[in-house]
Amino acid sequence: MKIKNIIIFTLFLISHNLYGNSFQKAARFYVNKNYAQAAAEFYISNNRGIKKNKSIWGLSQSLYNLKLPYSASKYLSLIVKKGGNKNNPFFRKAFEGLGNINFRSTLGQSHIVQLFKFSIKPSEIPGTARGFYFYYKGKESFSRTKYNLAIKYFNRVQTNSKYHLKALFHLAIIDNIKGNSKQAIETLQRIKQLSNSSQDGKWMREQANINLARIKYENRQFKDAIYYYSLVPKNSDNWLQAVFESAWGFYLISKGGNTLGNIHTIHAPFFKNRFYPESYILQAITFLKYCRYDEVKKSLKEFKKRYAPVLRALKSLLNRYQNDSKIFFNLSYKYKIGTLKQYQNATPVFDFLSRTDSFKQASKTIELANKEIAILSRAPSSWKKTGLTRSLQSFIAKKKSVAVADAGNRMRREALNLYKYLIELSDQTRLITAELLLGKVDNLRRNLNLSTVNKKGAFIGGMKEFKVGQNLEYWPFNGEYWEDELGGYVFNIASLCKKSKTK
Repeated sequence: MKIKNIIIFTLFLISHNLYGNSFQKAARFYVNKNYAQAAAEFYISNNRGIKKNKSIWGLSQSLYNLKLPYSASKYLSLIVKKGGNKNNPFFRKAFEGLGNINFRSTLGQSHIVQLFKFSIKPSEIPGTARGFYFYYKGKESFSRTKYNLAIKYFNRVQTNSKYHLKALFHLAIIDNIKGNSKQAIETLQRIKQLSNSSQDGKWMREQANINLARIKYENRQFKDAIYYYSLVPKNSDNWLQAVFESAWGFYLISKGGNTLGNIHTIHAPFFKNRFYPESYILQAITFLKYCRYDEVKKSLKEFKKRYAPVLRALKSLLNRYQNDSKIFFNLSYKYKIGTLKQYQNATPVFDFLSRTDSFKQASKTIELANKEIAILSRAPSSWKKTGLTRSLQSFIAKKKSVAVADAGNRMRREALNLYKYLIELSDQTRLITAELLLGKVDNLRRNLNLSTVNKKGAFIGGMKEFKVGQNLEYWPFNGEYWEDELGGYVFNIASLCKKSKTK
């Protein structure tokens, strides 16, 4: 809490020391910075109906000063939900407080969605909190594919807001979805320029480069796409995805050696739990292009060996837990911390789910909630006597439960998509096998569904920088993998086709 706000609030408390005994005590404790005792007395005062607005505000500030942001958010939310009328003088300050808590840690998507369901007049929102409000209203509309409404909200996020670059990013994505790739590219380039002065600039630059690569790919500018993929750092959580996606770019500019080199990286033992079934399909059709039929058969065999058990386990999981989506979060969480014992064959799925935004956001909420619950377990006896401890613990426990349920629902939908994806790829392997036996390679290329490589709106990452046209070193392979060379492998492969040129 800013010093200016503390002074203002302190003067306010001193000038209102006639309101009931508990409020008097709370005011004195707060002025003396005894925030723990102040919180207990404000809680009593609120329950007794003594100046409820002032008591709730005082309670929220006491908890905030005790570094209990989630506990404070409970009471700040109560103030905000009452709206910005003359009987609610703390509305603006409460809104600012929630925005600060969300930016420094996270309120959680479900908390924010519930908060903004209440009728709030935009004109009543304080300047410093407008970015927070309009960004999340825009994000909610974006998630429901109401893009025109989302544009209106995102455009109202001020340029000096902490949420400005994120709003611009979503506007770029919407432009691309609507077919205006030129404007999308300009906006993403602008984000890169502005990111140096942003607190989360590194992440924003990465997201800009990722989506510049995708847009270039969609417009069949494959060399440019490969370049932008290369700008995302190797330590990014999305780096391997870019290695895979750029492999498709190399395939489409007839650089099969680079394609196979990238796939060699993806299949390295370092990434044994990652979910890349399509890599075997790409590997197979690349070998097919060079008429290396034995390698084609081997790739298809490896796909079946690796992903048939995954498909069976995923099908069982989806059927068994149709009405319990929380299990998808819980199993992914166990996988992440290394305690997973169930559904071992589905570990690539849990790895994939653990890298989704839904999982990461809920995990962050749970992490912060657990820290706060631990602090509350050591709360003063006065908190336990008044019921404050129990009330806060109940609120935070519910916050965790809602976060898990919300993430679980989203993750189950992702898991269902992965199941359909594996079914589709399995169908493609049969198509490749049939065409391989018939020798109709050109027919295969016309009929094979390559659309899975580039779904709009997905977020991916990059590899180490690569300049198209540079001289490349070729490494001989004997099954070895060197970690520092991952992402830089290139196969020197000769065609076995009867004609001198491959089609």
